[in-house]
Amino acid sequence: MTESDVVPTSPGTAEDRRAVGFWSAPCALVLISIDAAGRGWITDVNAACCELLDAPAARLVGRPFDELVDLPPGSAAVLATVASSGQPATVVARCTGSGGRRVRVELRAGVASGDGSAPYDVVIALEDRTDRMLAGDGPLPHSVRVLQDIVENSPALIYVKDLDGRFVYINEYFGSQFGVPPDGVVGKSDYFVFPPDIARAFSANDKLVRDTRRAHEFEEPAPGPHGAYRTVKFPLFDESGQLVAVAGISTEITDLKRAEAAARDARDEAERASRAKSELLSRMSHELRTPLNSILGFGQLLQLQPLGDDVRESVDRIISAASHLLALITDVLEQSRIEAGHLVLSPEPVHAVEPLMEAIELLRPLAGKCGVELSCDLHGGLYEFVVADYQRLKQILLNVLGNGIKYNREDGAVTVSFRRADDGLLRYLITDTGPGLDDADLDELFLPFERLAAAGSDTEGTGLGLALSKSLAEAMGGRIGVLRGTEGPGCTFYLDLPATDAPRDAHSVVFGGRGSPTFTVPSFAPTRILYIENDEANEELVRRVFALCPEVTLRIARTGSAGLSDAARDRPDVILLDLHLPDTPGEAVLVSLRADPRTRDVPVAVLSADATSAQIDRLTAMGVADYITKPVDVADLLRRVHALREPVDDHDTRKTGR
Repeated sequence: MTESDVVPTSPGTAEDRRAVGFWSAPCALVLISIDAAGRGWITDVNAACCELLDAPAARLVGRPFDELVDLPPGSAAVLATVASSGQPATVVARCTGSGGRRVRVELRAGVASGDGSAPYDVVIALEDRTDRMLAGDGPLPHSVRVLQDIVENSPALIYVKDLDGRFVYINEYFGSQFGVPPDGVVGKSDYFVFPPDIARAFSANDKLVRDTRRAHEFEEPAPGPHGAYRTVKFPLFDESGQLVAVAGISTEITDLKRAEAAARDARDEAERASRAKSELLSRMSHELRTPLNSILGFGQLLQLQPLGDDVRESVDRIISAASHLLALITDVLEQSRIEAGHLVLSPEPVHAVEPLMEAIELLRPLAGKCGVELSCDLHGGLYEFVVADYQRLKQILLNVLGNGIKYNREDGAVTVSFRRADDGLLRYLITDTGPGLDDADLDELFLPFERLAAAGSDTEGTGLGLALSKSLAEAMGGRIGVLRGTEGPGCTFYLDLPATDAPRDAHSVVFGGRGSPTFTVPSFAPTRILYIENDEANEELVRRVFALCPEVTLRIARTGSAGLSDAARDRPDVILLDLHLPDTPGEAVLVSLRADPRTRDVPVAVLSADATSAQIDRLTAMGVADYITKPVDVADLLRRVHALREPVDDHDTRKTGR
């Protein structure tokens, strides 16, 4: 578009001269006509307006004025008011150019004089206020224009306040978020926009920035549905270094706060669930292990007596059934310890064959009952050692071999062999002739309480054995799984553990073995034991156990208060303490014993059915010398109480076969 497109080549008439003057005016001008509905239509624009909006006149003329200019709230009828009243008006608005760039303009409207037949209703002068604010009287550099676009289109609140806390500038997003016109806020304080309590918080933060003359980050409240803002406020200085204003950038974090609140709720719920689980495990441990203490304890004492074959077989069956129940309870508690990260391991070089042979010997009665043959090929493992916790490794082998027996067919077999695996691991291979596993079962096989096809059978188990085995294997740096692709019935489990060099005494380990354990009654020096316990069965069991030791004098106190009185009066050599007493908790008794100078140095061993790791850790931290869990092993109880006494000559011991 050129000037000749609009301006007469020979402006001889007054009308022509007016057209030339309009077109060439340095201020952006728009002529509009107001229709009956009060809406303005563009009838002419000048060159400065075309330049401001980066569009030719032909594209602007004939358009509704409200499509070109966004009037602030409450100003939609300003042009019709000007046309009808003849009084000029000034407002601040936004214009959108052809490229989509938006500029802030000052709009001054007045009535235009016509020549009678076609008068113009309103003439509007547009002045780019942003350009003037940012770049003075000169042309706006490209970098400043880009910065202006960034600030105006940013989805954050951007604002500047003078030293009295009055707004000097707010960006478009600020105005849209709180429904205020940008120029309507300029010169006003926070109290004009926000409720008093929020305005006070903003003002206090502004003051901190002014006083310290440095930037600060805040989490600030916001009215209505906005919730909260994360704000950075910083000082602005002039060329002489004088503080002139405080600027701020605020980003809404309502969704983040909601997410944090949801995370806190989820954490609290998880903690409540964890506490409930711990309480359940603690109660289960106490309520189930307490009667097992009597069953196993008295059963072991019976095994020490001369019995007929039929009676001994009955006692052995009682012990076997109680031991199986104890193993199930232990599996549940062990899995909870692993999940809580409280599993304690004692890794050492272990002869690969030794725990396997112990497990096989323990499972031979079950294999015979089920009609399953147990066999092993020791060639690949006879001279191999692995880094493992001996008891945990035996526990894994018992679980896997036990499953191979229980879920086998009659006249089936379970075989074990060894071979070197990748990454310096030794592999146990346990193969059974059972019905096998579907591929769909393999993904769920090691999940806690998952029993797959066994869930509908009468086969004993909790579904924790393999889950526990997997956790234990991984805790020892190994892995466990099932080999896929086996043809026909049956399946093959593998257990990989880190291989290590043989120790110096490897020959005696390989060919000597650990041997069968022997029940040894230790030789005590004269020892006075105070047992604080109110359960009659537990009292009688401990009384009979220490009756095996003539050097031991046992005294029973049935309440916590009676135990404290007896301990202070007679000062025993060892105190055995139950935690569930009728008058006061065992923990309170422990605290009193430790606080009394007369009993402060007496070793206290807790004798409790609560075998949860949290309970053991707490009591150990409170100063107990040992924590013995029920059901007690007779030999273990004697050995551990003996260890609480000062060292004595142990050469004089009496051995009793079991």
